[in-house]
Amino acid sequence: MARRPHPRAGLFGVLVLAAAILFAAWIAVERRSGPDAAPPDVPVAIQTPPRPADAIAMTMEYAYDGDTIRARPVDRAKLLGPTDAVRVRIIGIDAPEGKPTLDCGADAARDHLARLLLEGARVWAAVEAEPQDRYGRRLLHLWTDDGRFVAGELVAAGQAAALRVPPNVTHAALLSALEADAETAGRGQWSACR
Repeated sequence: MARRPHPRAGLFGVLVLAAAILFAAWIAVERRSGPDAAPPDVPVAIQTPPRPADAIAMTMEYAYDGDTIRARPVDRAKLLGPTDAVRVRIIGIDAPEGKPTLDCGADAARDHLARLLLEGARVWAAVEAEPQDRYGRRLLHLWTDDGRFVAGELVAAGQAAALRVPPNVTHAALLSALEADAETAGRGQWSACR
């Protein structure tokens, strides 16, 4: 004769499952609430690195594409000697190119960067180990005047991919995590260019 399970055994399993679901929901709410919570349109994984105290103030002039801008140092002597406006290549990212041919997502990446850093706006820059690339562009980390990490914003939105180029790798792990999150969620080029 087959043995029947105790009538309370099924109830116990349901209660354990319900408790696990409630605990998981509570953890999810805790991560998304509180003073350090990310806005709903920003991935939870983004942890913006703070703008360094010695960051260089610049005035945004123009977005060439999704990872290169033209900006003018407010104090010209602070950016590798006296200079006027410079081409800045944002460290740690690679956006679709607009020239010589238009890559998928190039316009969207440039437009996103131009909205993030409006012409005439204050932008803050920090130099890393290698200050210039072979094309003469300044290699800089950028922050908006309200403290947003520009490379992180672009990668999280799917408008740029993480690009690890030693020795400038301070935020490489963060940018790689943001790229994986954007790709999984299908944001920006991860859905438009597939």
